[in-house]
Amino acid sequence: MSTRSFVVPRLLIPVLAFFGFLVPAAHAAPQNRISRQITDSDRAAVQQTISPRARMASDLGEVASDRMLSAVSLHFNLTDAQQADLTQLLQDQQNPASPLYHQWLTPQQYGARFGLSTADLQKVQTWLASQGLKVLEVSPSRNYVTVSGSAGQVERAFSTTLHSLSYRGEQHFSNTSDPQLPTPIAALVASITGLNDFKPRSHAVVKPHFTSAVSGAHFIAPGDFYTIYDVPPSSQGLDGTGISIAVVGQTDISLADVAAFRSAAGLSAKAPQIVKPPVYVAGTVTADVDEAQLDVEWAGAVAPNATINFVTVGASSSASVVDALYYAISNNVAPIITMSYGNCESAWGQANINAVNQALQQANTQGITFISSSGDAGATDCDSTPPADFGLTVDFPGSSPFATSAGGTMFNEGSATGATSYWNSNSSSTTANAGSATGYIPEAVWNESTSTLLGSGGGGVSSYFSKPTWQQGITPADGSRDVPDISLNAAANHDGYLFCSQGSCTNGFRNSAGNLNVVGGTSAVAPALAGIFALLEQKLGGGAAGRLGNINPVIYGFGSGQYYGNAFHDITSGNNNSICQQGTTDCPSGGSIGYSAGTGYDLATGWGSLNVAELINKWSLVTPAGTSSGTGSATGTNLSSTTITSSAALCSITGQQTLTIKVANGSSATSLPNPPTPTGNVQILVDGKTPADGGIAPLSNGTATYTLVGQAQSGQHTITAVYSGDATYTSSKGTLVADFVSSSNPDFALTPCTNSTTVASGATAPGITFTATSANNFSGPVAFTVSADSSIAANIAFSSSSVNVSAGTPATTTLTIIAAQTTATGNLRQPGALPNLWYSGTAVSLAGIFLWMIPKRRRRFAPLLALVVTIGAFSISGCGGGSSSSPRNSGGGTATTNNTAPGTYILNVTATAANGITHTSVVTLTVK
Repeated sequence: MSTRSFVVPRLLIPVLAFFGFLVPAAHAAPQNRISRQITDSDRAAVQQTISPRARMASDLGEVASDRMLSAVSLHFNLTDAQQADLTQLLQDQQNPASPLYHQWLTPQQYGARFGLSTADLQKVQTWLASQGLKVLEVSPSRNYVTVSGSAGQVERAFSTTLHSLSYRGEQHFSNTSDPQLPTPIAALVASITGLNDFKPRSHAVVKPHFTSAVSGAHFIAPGDFYTIYDVPPSSQGLDGTGISIAVVGQTDISLADVAAFRSAAGLSAKAPQIVKPPVYVAGTVTADVDEAQLDVEWAGAVAPNATINFVTVGASSSASVVDALYYAISNNVAPIITMSYGNCESAWGQANINAVNQALQQANTQGITFISSSGDAGATDCDSTPPADFGLTVDFPGSSPFATSAGGTMFNEGSATGATSYWNSNSSSTTANAGSATGYIPEAVWNESTSTLLGSGGGGVSSYFSKPTWQQGITPADGSRDVPDISLNAAANHDGYLFCSQGSCTNGFRNSAGNLNVVGGTSAVAPALAGIFALLEQKLGGGAAGRLGNINPVIYGFGSGQYYGNAFHDITSGNNNSICQQGTTDCPSGGSIGYSAGTGYDLATGWGSLNVAELINKWSLVTPAGTSSGTGSATGTNLSSTTITSSAALCSITGQQTLTIKVANGSSATSLPNPPTPTGNVQILVDGKTPADGGIAPLSNGTATYTLVGQAQSGQHTITAVYSGDATYTSSKGTLVADFVSSSNPDFALTPCTNSTTVASGATAPGITFTATSANNFSGPVAFTVSADSSIAANIAFSSSSVNVSAGTPATTTLTIIAAQTTATGNLRQPGALPNLWYSGTAVSLAGIFLWMIPKRRRRFAPLLALVVTIGAFSISGCGGGSSSSPRNSGGGTATTNNTAPGTYILNVTATAANGITHTSVVTLTVK
């Protein structure tokens, strides 16, 4: 590939900027958007602010009114005109043919162009102060305000309720209703954070106190990393000097541990800088310490003379690593930010995803490169333990188009004889930077999953983001953002990274007992990549000239160009599969689901791992993908939205199904007074694959129809409609899940596919009758099970746990729900009471090994097969919430009745034939 050419010579760009010819200098200040009086009697809701995890928790009652919330933030939205301007700017900043190429903004310049007007911002602050809340921070980029106050003050100010909750055995708090703000302010707010304490999860896999002398195992010290990935030695002058890296976290760290790590690794003493946002609360959070130490130590190990800024909220209960991220961006703390926390996309909630994604766009405009872990649960990121039952999911914020997703590999030395050639036999402590590797070691996809824990590199297809221009025509034709982008070793067992945490390094990397702290996971990859790109920025001169912004266009330019083989190690073996539960999303027949490595880009490792020296040397020779001078195609800058609906019920589908796809202007703002109708085509995908007829549906007045034929494989399928954009609009996507009955093979239909019922706590809900009807001469038993998307203290029973279906003879069973549960202890046998466990009755022979398994959380609108026994009557137990009667004694035991806590619960009814055919139905249960 030839080197890139420039329409405007680089030397002229500062001159043009001086005379005001460049766009950043030519934009008027944001217009005032508050044009009416702010009154508390006129309010509107800020929607989608309730955490999905809060919806799946047990309610323990309202929080104490004097509980302090230290970090409640209002994040402001963009007008359509601002979003269009921002989208175009991001494209121009990565296009070598544009005069705006790498012309980065400061936070203040960003705020003057994309933030609130000064007058609007002052009005918001004045109103917040009038509610008794203390304004802690006003972002320099004028796109968020953070306040603190008591729970009572917050509830009154935002017209919401804050409750204590029990979620997976942990106590949390959250708003249980969407907050309401005065209407003029609500119109400005995209999201409100800090109303709950659910935090992103760490992606570190720690193996503490590992003794290598016994196992003969190898571990990765900084010297090994340099050798394996061909990191230029510091003697060549590339050590990160002059470059800063921001590591974001949610605990305090030990500087002594960092010093011990650097000493054991033979690195010069250089302490990280601790950056404390205004929401910072001093303290150590034990669950986050290992993650924070790993991130700080390994970012500094790869770029040993870089300045590591650890941006932390400390032990603040209502702030998280995301608040540290917002602060790092809005205060331009460093040109590279690494974050090793995340969660599956659906666990964030749409409002939070929107707010974070908007912040990452800001980061890119400032020349900030953001690197995020891809997750440690393979292609099933919503799960943590097998079997997976949430389907194929990916991790956010790594799935954002404005982030670089860091995936995982593991070493694949081959035979024992061949393996010895990759390592020196001498002790690692006797070689430079504690290394003993002899060179690059072949790699496969990281997958160390066991029967009890998922442990493999995250990767797959985003459900939220359409394919960015730099992936178009390069990654699989799924219409979506694909992850990961780059991978490095992430194994914890073969072979993990050495690190120091909680006093573990008293004798080199060992503690007083001679043991080591070893860690893996994609948490190790993100900070290591941050260190690598710090070396690149140093090579490019540092400062504003060295900033890179979103590195993905160049990464994909490497992948699709002549230098791919120089800079990347293509990983072609292994997979990130997870064992899955039969009948759950994406797993109709059981087995495992995920993606395999292959030549070039794949959904298990992205482009593979790096030859760092070659990456640095070839970087300036690569044309970015997705620009006018590279591959891909650009679209308009106005947001679009795509929805897909069905002409009939989304269950028991046979033959043909008519789908209606509507594409529209994607914002309710009024910056486009007469928005044009989107034009072009919509691509239909079934389970991420193109149908046999091509799946193309042309738009007419913004609407398309498509006739979907029955699927060969019965059960659930995900239907996606992808709009690729036109000259006015950006791309967007819509999805729905449908349950199909085979049109040719013996099968059965389950009706109804959805239902809802309401019951008072302690009472019995009306029975719900389910019917299994034969299709294509199916005959045989069909077993019914049920699972809940959250813990629920209730007695739930089928009139028959198994029915016989035959051609012409439908079979029915009725589900009865009692919104209370009786728990017996001791020798008590109370007539009619069900014990607090999975009770099998006469169906034990069908239960098998599932007898004692507890159901996992379930996602709304994705009916899943539970890990439960086939039963005649059983109870789903939960902790917390509800009231208890006085214990009753009989025969030396006691019985306690707990009424079901009020709330909304999702029950997933699954019908399974003996041959494994599965169909599902969703019951929405409202307990009052």
